[in-house]
Amino acid sequence: MLEQSVSAYGMAGLIVLIAAGMGLLAFAISGKSREPQREPSPPAAWAQFHIGFPVYALIFLAFDMEMIFMYPWAVVFADLGISAFLDMLVFIALLSTGILYAWAMGGLKWE
Repeated sequence: MLEQSVSAYGMAGLIVLIAAGMGLLAFAISGKSREPQREPSPPAAWAQFHIGFPVYALIFLAFDMEMIFMYPWAVVFADLGISAFLDMLVFIALLSTGILYAWAMGGLKWE
């Protein structure tokens, strides 16, 4: 028991020494001067993006959720019976209705 704890403490100490050595090595070989310098201000962070990206993300999420629920169902499909099949048909119909609605409203057009 004592040998195991000594071995564990030795390994932890070795990891601490390696981490400290890497930090000191990085500090020693860095080319930066030790004197504070004035850094230029960063550029403006204003960026515009197309509003279509969130729409595509939501549509992808609908397809993704469909697959997340369909895979476990398909694995145990034979054991579940006809009621599970009908439940999955209703689920697919609801998701398909949402995707068809997005298509009809022009959500799938890239402009």
